[in-house]
Amino acid sequence: MRILVVDDEEAIRLALGELLRSGGHEVREAGTGDVAMAALDGAPADLVFADLRMPGMDGMQLLEAIRGRFPDTLVVLITAQGDERTAVQALKLGAYDYLPKPFDNEEIRATVRHAHEVLSLRAENRRLRRELAGEFHGMVGDSAAIRAVADTIRRAAPTAATVLITGESGTGKELAARALHAESPRADRPFVALNCSALPADLVESELFGHVKGAFTGAGHDRTGVFEAAHGGTLFLDEVGDLAPSVQAKLLRSVEEGRVTPVGTATSRPVDVRLLAATNRPLEEMAARGEFRDDLLYRLQVVTLRLPALRERRSDIPSIAVHFIADLAGRHDRPVRSLSPAARRALVAYDWPGNVRELRNVLERAVVLADADEIDVPDLPAHVSGATTSPGPIDAALADLPYTEARDRAVEAFERSFLVAALERHGGNVSATARAIGLHRQSLQKILRRLDIGP
Repeated sequence: MRILVVDDEEAIRLALGELLRSGGHEVREAGTGDVAMAALDGAPADLVFADLRMPGMDGMQLLEAIRGRFPDTLVVLITAQGDERTAVQALKLGAYDYLPKPFDNEEIRATVRHAHEVLSLRAENRRLRRELAGEFHGMVGDSAAIRAVADTIRRAAPTAATVLITGESGTGKELAARALHAESPRADRPFVALNCSALPADLVESELFGHVKGAFTGAGHDRTGVFEAAHGGTLFLDEVGDLAPSVQAKLLRSVEEGRVTPVGTATSRPVDVRLLAATNRPLEEMAARGEFRDDLLYRLQVVTLRLPALRERRSDIPSIAVHFIADLAGRHDRPVRSLSPAARRALVAYDWPGNVRELRNVLERAVVLADADEIDVPDLPAHVSGATTSPGPIDAALADLPYTEARDRAVEAFERSFLVAALERHGGNVSATARAIGLHRQSLQKILRRLDIGP
């Protein structure tokens, strides 16, 4: 746990700090309330031990300040003899507990154990509420595909294994990386992300490993790379397939040795990072062509996490859309609250080549321009709503495919649109829909499962 000890008596700070560190906790100390608040602004704490009587900001005032700005932090007040009545009042104001002086070591240990149990239960409750709402660390949906992603994250996160996250652009690879970090034992340590494709090739090595003053023209001072910035936490390398071969070799060496060598020096430094990488490129094919080191690929894909394209989990689109609309309406101060049934059908039928990122962009435009509190088909771009009479993106894609594959995809698109519309007409009732279109209920359910169409 991350614990802050606040007391104006140095001897108490040192004794309490030593006891807590011996239990494996990360401990910081502050001599005043103002210093304590500055420390919390710099890095949060799970638990604060604070003396009730201190010059300047006393324990009660510090409690109120922490409760206002850091509501998830538990506060235990340390009281002198005769302060019990004030301590009870502090409990009513939100203090977790109080300890009268003098206290013994086992009393402190028991308080910390109980506080850890409370924080663990809170975290579990938040996780369960997110899952009941169909959300997992920002990933919305309840399709089989997204449940499989969440399951892999839960199993891989507690380990130190490197994870390679694959998927088309816009599927949420960084979101998955942040979920892996949040579910890991390193959750309270830094999460550092670097987009390898967004930097000039000659700067990537410096960004990764840092450089020393004078290493190259313009290097006027030492610079820390992302490996060292993520020390103790998680480093996420997005678009790792764009790294130059020379940088791939140095990255492999750093991963294997747990050390980095800044540009301009031969001296290496130890680093402790959990490495996550992502790509939308076929790294195995690139390795076969000699464009990506196969030994680095083996190190990166200890666990492979593939994110499904949005068209592969169409049943999630309505819930993702509602999630985005609520967020975007608040962000832009607009009255939009919902989707019309026709707009919902249009969103589900569209193929979303840009995936979740494109869906958010389309909905942001609709939220900003909509005249009512409901987004309707006219509020959507023509290529999404199907209002255009010229060949759309799907038609153009089909024209490049072999005949049988194009035919199968066209038939699937028709099936999907037809069944979504039929279900909508009958209020989502599968039995009524089956009777209306002349299918047995079991046959319709089988088709709906194949097409991943939810209720």
